[in-house]
Amino acid sequence: MRIDILNQFNSDYHQLIQTSLAANNIDKAAKICTDGLKKYPKNAQLWADLSEISLRTGQNKMAINCVLKAIDCEPNNVWHIFHLAGCYLQLQVFKPAIKALDSASSLLNEHSSASQWDKLGELRYMANQLDLAISAHSSALKIQPDSYRSRNQLAALLRFKGNIVEAEKLYREVIELEPDNYQACYSLTQLRRFKAHASDEVIELIEKCHQKLAAQDKGHIMLQYASGKVHEDTEDYQSAFEHYSQGAAIKRKQRPYDIAQDLAFMQTVVEFSDTQQSLGLVSSSTEQSLEQSVEQTPIFIVGLPRTGTTLVERIIASHPHVISGGELNAFPMTLLEAGGKPIAAGLEGLDENLVKQLTPDTLKNMASRYLQLANNYVNDAPIFIDKLPYNFLYCGLILQAFPNAKIIHVNRNPFDAALSNFKMLFDRGYEYSYCLKDTAEFIVAYDQLMLKWKARFPDKIYTIEYEALVNAQEDQTRLLLEFCQLDWAPECLNFHQNNSASQTASASQIREPIYSRSVNLWRKFETQLTPLLDTFAKHGIKPNKNKDQ
Repeated sequence: MRIDILNQFNSDYHQLIQTSLAANNIDKAAKICTDGLKKYPKNAQLWADLSEISLRTGQNKMAINCVLKAIDCEPNNVWHIFHLAGCYLQLQVFKPAIKALDSASSLLNEHSSASQWDKLGELRYMANQLDLAISAHSSALKIQPDSYRSRNQLAALLRFKGNIVEAEKLYREVIELEPDNYQACYSLTQLRRFKAHASDEVIELIEKCHQKLAAQDKGHIMLQYASGKVHEDTEDYQSAFEHYSQGAAIKRKQRPYDIAQDLAFMQTVVEFSDTQQSLGLVSSSTEQSLEQSVEQTPIFIVGLPRTGTTLVERIIASHPHVISGGELNAFPMTLLEAGGKPIAAGLEGLDENLVKQLTPDTLKNMASRYLQLANNYVNDAPIFIDKLPYNFLYCGLILQAFPNAKIIHVNRNPFDAALSNFKMLFDRGYEYSYCLKDTAEFIVAYDQLMLKWKARFPDKIYTIEYEALVNAQEDQTRLLLEFCQLDWAPECLNFHQNNSASQTASASQIREPIYSRSVNLWRKFETQLTPLLDTFAKHGIKPNKNKDQ
């Protein structure tokens, strides 16, 4: 009886802590937790709560020590081990995270809960262990065969691995189990192109999902983009644009955006980079010594999203001497730390003020820290790809901190680039894309920024035109490999046969041979793009009359 009472009191502390954290009242949560631990120093859950609080306040070492105390109190509680792994992953320290996950895995069996196996799968995915993540979610599904959660997660991973048929089967099962699962409806439409005879059935699934959702449910955004994609597949461009526009309008209301902030950020980064150049931060002797001391060569592929960066990545990554890390956040994370912010601040923490906090000294150590973070994904590969499109913002800083880096800039017809951005629902960032006028203004600023970087680093940045690549694949591929100082490899022409995973929005398309159907696609929507065309025209950007642009 006494144990039950103690557990109740402990549970009360935990609930009060979680309520305070949900209200973002960190100080109150910390006080409740420390008071509870004074009374119940052997309570594992309270130690885990204190670990969570410490992580939120940037006390990383304390966060690790506290969850280790929780594990000492309850060594067979797999959730505490999951928490330990999560702490390490949030701090981008993968080796001990994987060790913790291996330990957690040894505690699981066929009698464990589906939620435990799903959690293991989520963390394995975060640790870049896709095959083990698939195995974990598969185990969850065996334990709970009617789980839509396990199916959703497993389907996403199978799509990344190129198993489109099985992914579609799973998404359809999710929708059958839960017709209002808008994530499954959206993901289903992204798997492949739908032909006219099959589109009605998918549209019907989407409409049923709309009807089951509350009017203000955020799921309507995904469903609008899903409808747009299916209508575009069947060449009903008018309906497609209407759905894209409706989704974008709702998204913009939820996340207000001021393009002036992005433009100011670009200007601040260039000014800081120029200051370092004028100070002679990277002299020729410094470059030579750095190049001799760094044993890894990163190839950065940059540009706007949805402009062919994944295509270029897959081509180069098909070379036998190259590994791709995918869309790494390693350089932005390195910048965050250099500017005095924790990694937990996320990409939203990168702003003008942070750049202004950078100094020549902080840049000196960025190369080694970048490699430390990148190697979580590329395992010390001598030549590897970092395909985060947004790194175009930092070309100058990348080359100043990392003189041996190669930067490939993928450029695309601005009209196609703008449309491709506008009709894409991004997981995060790229907020300009939900308004045609803002999209045009952003692309103009991006073009100007890349011209500045190219002028300052003419031999370090190679620009490839998307249209040229799809029209002359072998010639352009040879030029790409030459810039990267790689020997010719015929495998690069058969990039679609590369069975490595891709976690980008183009995960399905890169399984196809190269195609040109997206060139001049904007012409199909021309009558609806007036705000975009007018804004571009204001900056002197106009389509060619012969319609080759």
